[in-house]
Amino acid sequence: MPSGDMGEHHIQRVRGDGCSSPSGGGTRSSTSAAPVVPGGHDGDSQNTLEAAWRKPLEPGERLLELVAAVLLLAAFAWVAAWWPHLPDRVPIHFNLRGEPDGFAGRSSLGLLLEVVGLIYGLLTVVTYLLASLLNWPVEPRPETALRMTRASRYLLRGLKVLVMGMFLHLTVGVTAVAMGWWTGLTPWFYLWVVGVVGWVVGGCTWIYRAGRAQPPSPAVLRAGEALPDVIDFPAARSKILMALTAIPPLIPLYLALRGDEMAIVGFIALGPYLAVIGMTFWRPSYYRITPTHLQIRVGLMDFDVPLARIRRVRPTWNPAASAALALRRVAVETDRGETVLVSPADRETFLEVLRRRCPQAEVKTR
Repeated sequence: MPSGDMGEHHIQRVRGDGCSSPSGGGTRSSTSAAPVVPGGHDGDSQNTLEAAWRKPLEPGERLLELVAAVLLLAAFAWVAAWWPHLPDRVPIHFNLRGEPDGFAGRSSLGLLLEVVGLIYGLLTVVTYLLASLLNWPVEPRPETALRMTRASRYLLRGLKVLVMGMFLHLTVGVTAVAMGWWTGLTPWFYLWVVGVVGWVVGGCTWIYRAGRAQPPSPAVLRAGEALPDVIDFPAARSKILMALTAIPPLIPLYLALRGDEMAIVGFIALGPYLAVIGMTFWRPSYYRITPTHLQIRVGLMDFDVPLARIRRVRPTWNPAASAALALRRVAVETDRGETVLVSPADRETFLEVLRRRCPQAEVKTR
């Protein structure tokens, strides 16, 4: 990009208190702010949150509710159909290989159905609670409440489908083993476990990301205009790198399907792994250039680089681990011999802003 020609790009203007505010938009004075209401939300946020939580179900939500109800009824119907033919003792526990290693009276199958019904009821009751009673990972704001509640509603209803499917599989497995049709619980049961864990981690990350999202700023920087004090550059995300992170969770699943007891270790480690990967790829990530620092907020990384220490900036495809979620990167070298790799979505404008903010540095655009 030629020197001095920035073209048009969207920027983020930030108030002195660190909160984003669209330039040119009206703001309320502290004297006219909405009163705080029970639940920790101001009046506007509370009203918007409750209204979004009570919106009519979307077609996708109706489908999830229907599937969950069908799976629940299928479990009860299956047990009712085979109850007269069941032996006095049925399996109540399976080892990692799916082999039954614990037995009890067939009344325990009725207890299993009671647990299934209770879980279904609890997940349903949650959708009728006041939104302010729920534990939100990020304080909802009027501009984020709709996205956060939508993600939460799909999280609950999708979880209901997966849990009902898992219990239906378990119910069929128990009766099939008791009747002598199967020698054990099929290893494919572990797919439900992986699905439940993945859905919960992904859904919670979706809610968190929706709550942290900043409203788009209408401010536009044109050629010849002075730079604003603060400019945010969203971090680019590589779909290939994101796909590669799906490989490790397949390892314990493969071991489980083979009946390897080491799979349990992999499943235990799967929760923290998914949490870290979820925060790394789905947490709102950006690079902020202030008059004095390059602030890096990517995944679990949170650190600043003083602009006065930057000596060289250049484009790169270096694949080394860094605060970059894509391979189209920028290498920032300091006077201490340190190199920081970043991946702003708008790499050309990022380089131009650093060129203007760091006159002492050599900034290459190619």
